[in-house]
Amino acid sequence: MTARWHHRILQGVCCVAVWCLMGQGGLAQSAGSGDHYLGRHMHALELASPSANTTFEALEASAKRRLDADVPTLSNSSAWTWVEVNLTHLDMPGAWLEVSSAMVDSMVVFASCQGQVLYRMEAHGSGRRWSRAEGVLQGSNYPKFPLPSESCEDLKMYVGVQAGKQLLLPVRVASSSELRAFSLARDLFYAFYVGIMAVMLLYNLVLYFTVRDRSYLLYTLFLIGVAFSQLFLEGYQGILLGLDSTTWLGMRLVHLIGIFSGVTTILFVQRFLQLKRNAPRYHKLFRAFVVAYGGVLAVLLLGFLNLSFSLINAVASVAVLVIPASLEARKQGQKSATFLLIAFTAFLLSVTVFALKEFGVLPHTLWTRFAMPVGSIVQLVLLSIALADRINQLKKESSKAREEQLRVSQLNERMVKEQNQVLESKVKERTEALESQNESLESALEELKVAQDQLVQNEKLASIGQLTAGIAHELNNPINFVSSSAQSLRRDFEDVSEVMERVLALGPDDPELQGAITALQEKIATLDLGFTMKEIEELLTGIEDGAQRTTAIVKGLRIFSRMDGDEASKANINELLESTSVILRSSFREEASVVLELSPDDTVVMCQPGKLNQVFMNLISNAVQATVMSGKPFAEREVRVRTRRVMQGEAASVQVAIADNGVGMDEDTQAQIFDPFFTTKEVGEGTGLGLSIVKGILDDHRATLELESKPGEGTTFLITFPA
Repeated sequence: MTARWHHRILQGVCCVAVWCLMGQGGLAQSAGSGDHYLGRHMHALELASPSANTTFEALEASAKRRLDADVPTLSNSSAWTWVEVNLTHLDMPGAWLEVSSAMVDSMVVFASCQGQVLYRMEAHGSGRRWSRAEGVLQGSNYPKFPLPSESCEDLKMYVGVQAGKQLLLPVRVASSSELRAFSLARDLFYAFYVGIMAVMLLYNLVLYFTVRDRSYLLYTLFLIGVAFSQLFLEGYQGILLGLDSTTWLGMRLVHLIGIFSGVTTILFVQRFLQLKRNAPRYHKLFRAFVVAYGGVLAVLLLGFLNLSFSLINAVASVAVLVIPASLEARKQGQKSATFLLIAFTAFLLSVTVFALKEFGVLPHTLWTRFAMPVGSIVQLVLLSIALADRINQLKKESSKAREEQLRVSQLNERMVKEQNQVLESKVKERTEALESQNESLESALEELKVAQDQLVQNEKLASIGQLTAGIAHELNNPINFVSSSAQSLRRDFEDVSEVMERVLALGPDDPELQGAITALQEKIATLDLGFTMKEIEELLTGIEDGAQRTTAIVKGLRIFSRMDGDEASKANINELLESTSVILRSSFREEASVVLELSPDDTVVMCQPGKLNQVFMNLISNAVQATVMSGKPFAEREVRVRTRRVMQGEAASVQVAIADNGVGMDEDTQAQIFDPFFTTKEVGEGTGLGLSIVKGILDDHRATLELESKPGEGTTFLITFPA
């Protein structure tokens, strides 16, 4: 349905174009015999300083140069140019002299007969209807001046013109009826031209808003540029826009529309041919011409009107590159490029005809004058066909794309099914493998847990072994003392017992009493009874001291080993530290001095005492080892254990600080010190579980453990218990 609509629109456009072409025949007929130009009956006047105020006498006296073309081409200059038109050979009383150019800005005309001035007239109006002047024929874009109503043997007219563009001077003589008929026919032709352009503009705007293809928007702008270029070259800007040539915009309007037309042409061709993809070289070249148009615009805005007009014509030569660019795009498979090639070829031919006419190579006829608008109509029709063909191509490509998409979708669906089957099989195999691996991992995990439990048990056994060695050492001294004191006491007791037996064996009637007394006295003198009694007293005191020491050790052992149940109870942190110190005393007696600074405040907390003793023993033992590793002499090795009660807000806490002046730790060691199996000791000297167990026990007690350490300065562990 859409395609038929496109074709109907294009058929209508073609009919109108044919009608316009036929209208040129009518145009030619309307001009009649008056369509002849007087360039070969004209002389260029060589004046020192030509201007609008040049006098008739100066014109008469100036040197003359015969012109050898029917329509002479004057220089591209804003200076005034004067010519002499000899009309003696014409016998057309009441006719009019017309300068058939809309590019003239101002004119001054002298009419003379037999060397006498008949009148002097001025007219101004490039880009608008010519201004009213006495005797000037109204209703035309071209200036016209009356000839004398009576015959003259020596009729001459001096014409002075000023234009800011390349100036052709087509001068002819015709009757008023002929001129009006020609003007009407020309206006009708351009009316139809504008109608065609307007229809196609609206048509392509509708297409743009329908398909949202920027090509149609650019083509619409291209149409506006081409249409206004043709209209402004014929002087219709005054009618359309009401601009005066004397205004800033009126003087530059033709230049601006030329730049606009050129830029839109380049952008449309780039988009339509997709030069960036199909012909990158031409794409870059066209971009360079867009930049060139920007330079021309700058020259125009700076006020160089004549130079900018020449530059616009020079840059417009980019249109020639459309032909090889279209061929290149055609090679890349873009079929619609053929229509663009034909359209621009036809338009370039019309431009060539117009240019050759402007430079005097071709005669100044109706066909050459209106070659560009006719060529633009042909181009319009062909480009519209090209765009319609592009729509059809896009439809075909879209249909093929949908078919291909459907085929690919079906293929993908089949492949997905096959892949799903393969994946299901692989997933099943992988699942079985993973289940097997999981079973292996679970078994390995169980073994690892057993090994870890064994390591933890070994760590506990190591602590118990250290504890046992300490207890044995501490108990050995008082036991040895008690044993040696008991032997001495037994020996003294045997001596005293012997004396006492002898004394008891004596009776009052014993004849040998005196001798026995003497023997006892001798025995007592031998024994040194005073010393023996003193020794017995000292031995008893030593035994009591040994018993007390043994009692203290047993008490400390009882506190230390108040374990190993999991139930929490209240315990005094100071007592736990004292018991740990007693147990470890023999171990570190020759390695470092351990100083207890216990707070007199209440240090009772809810805890598992046995596990805390394990914490304290581990931390104090590590601190002592750190001082030994420092290499300091024994007198400088010190471990301080401090307790204190602190307030954290409204809650009370108990803090324990265990500080040493040993080797210290760097940041990397501090970051890993509580990781399981991490140790700084030599292989075989530690499991790396001690501090990990300590951290776990303290976490269970909701206690915080902070570490401060510097290499070479020592380490401090700060434990905070909630009270």
